[in-house]
Amino acid sequence: MRLFAERGYGATSVADIEMAVGLQPRRGGLYKHFTNKQDLLETAVQSSLDNAAPVARQLDELDELDLGRTSGDTPGARSLVLALGRRFLDEMDRLEELTRVLEHDASRMSELRAALRADMVDLSYSAAARVIAGFAPDVPDVDALAIVVLGSLVALRRTAWTFGAPPLGIDDDRFLETWTDATLAAIGNAVNRPRFRGDSFRAHTPFLGGAT
Repeated sequence: MRLFAERGYGATSVADIEMAVGLQPRRGGLYKHFTNKQDLLETAVQSSLDNAAPVARQLDELDELDLGRTSGDTPGARSLVLALGRRFLDEMDRLEELTRVLEHDASRMSELRAALRADMVDLSYSAAARVIAGFAPDVPDVDALAIVVLGSLVALRRTAWTFGAPPLGIDDDRFLETWTDATLAAIGNAVNRPRFRGDSFRAHTPFLGGAT
């Protein structure tokens, strides 16, 4: 998995893999366990997915949280959001090799790619949406807000992986403090923002010719 993550499928030879796992290269040892290199790639990806912390279990944990007693403007809410942000970054770190493999070679695994999207990506955003809805049931588009909230965490990690350092050298603790404040503010703004339509929206929007 490490070789596929670092080099990509095309640049990783069977001999490289055999040497990495302690087999003598070019002796056919790998083919006693796998049909070919593609079979090995798909097995490694599936194994990494199986060993990842099941997002479904995390969703069950969220159901056990009494979010109704932890409204978005309480200290408890801030502590919870901060902890969930840290957990998400930790999980991304654990899945870094799998993520890199998908960046290189997702197109080689069309069937697995759909499963990975459902089991890793969509369920993660669903978990975030559930937390937001627990704080503020009146958020009009909770799924879209979940993508906004988690997207910044993804960008932080992916930038660090690609360039060897986080943006502006900001560490996780510093980032998460501001991210938590921004997340709670975004939830509050989504609940409280006016719902304008048509002429009413124009009337309240000066740059569209409405009232100032």
